[in-house]
Amino acid sequence: MSCVYGSGGPPMNTDISGIGVRLSFYLQTVFLGCLSARSTSPEEVTGALYTLLATNTGMAVTALILGFKSMPEISFHDALVVFYLLYISWVTVFFSLPSSAIFPGKIKMVHWCSVIQSYTLFAFAFVMLSTAPRFGSTPECNPNAVVVIFRPFSALHGGRILFLVLTGLVVIVYTAILYNDYIASPIKRLVRRISHRVIERIPDQEQAPPSPAHPEPVRPKTPPARETTATVAPEPEVYDYVPPSKRQTKYRPNIDWKIVLKITVVLILWAMAVMNTELLIRWNRFAMSDDSHTPWQFGQVLPMFLVVLPLVSLVITFMENGFRKVPPKDDTLKFVISSV
Repeated sequence: MSCVYGSGGPPMNTDISGIGVRLSFYLQTVFLGCLSARSTSPEEVTGALYTLLATNTGMAVTALILGFKSMPEISFHDALVVFYLLYISWVTVFFSLPSSAIFPGKIKMVHWCSVIQSYTLFAFAFVMLSTAPRFGSTPECNPNAVVVIFRPFSALHGGRILFLVLTGLVVIVYTAILYNDYIASPIKRLVRRISHRVIERIPDQEQAPPSPAHPEPVRPKTPPARETTATVAPEPEVYDYVPPSKRQTKYRPNIDWKIVLKITVVLILWAMAVMNTELLIRWNRFAMSDDSHTPWQFGQVLPMFLVVLPLVSLVITFMENGFRKVPPKDDTLKFVISSV
């Protein structure tokens, strides 16, 4: 059966991949990336992380429900847009979390929420890619779908294989990291603690040499005579007088160039990810919807309010720290920063 929309795709489901939803994802990811690069404490990014984690999980679950209903409400083309948005957000969350595996209090809860979010996203990716030929409301149009990595290529052939392999590798690496953090490391610490308690070090008992039958008398040693040396004071240094009008004061800008570099990398990678997502929409050639209403309806305006919390956190952090060199508030927690 041929696609009724020619060589393009069906109309876009704006409730899941519309302009407001995409802008919300784009802004949340870039704000969280910059916030993670500048923050000096994990508590500063907790609110933004929770917001993006909830958004990602809700989007993945919604896409699965709408795509596998008896009458699907999204197309394979919509699912590809969701796939791109979720991977941008997942990479941002992954590199914004503290690198340590043991977190106190709510930071540990954020990490567990990110684990749930990650495997929900992986499940959506595997299900969508494995059922790509028949996924969605218009399976007859699925052969027209393309994926984009700076250039378009078929989504059902090369793109499907590429993203299945990529997702599989990501799942393996992510699971290995979790195993090392939550299973291997505690076991090693437990074994080390048990070994310290059970194994006791027995000191070596050295035998004293036998004493002679007629010991020789020990004569006290006379201390050597001390040589008295006169202390010579160093000569005072003489400086040329410079009048105040000719004195020059040098100032160095208090800028942490590592922070500047991190934020620059965040913005560059984020811009490339956004460009590929928008090119995906352009080259998939979604058909025009019959709805004559403005695209900025309730379903597009509501996601924009999710940007408020990351934006406020970012503004407060930069007002306090700027680009200055600021010592971390907690040296035991280190951050791994990236972007999309």
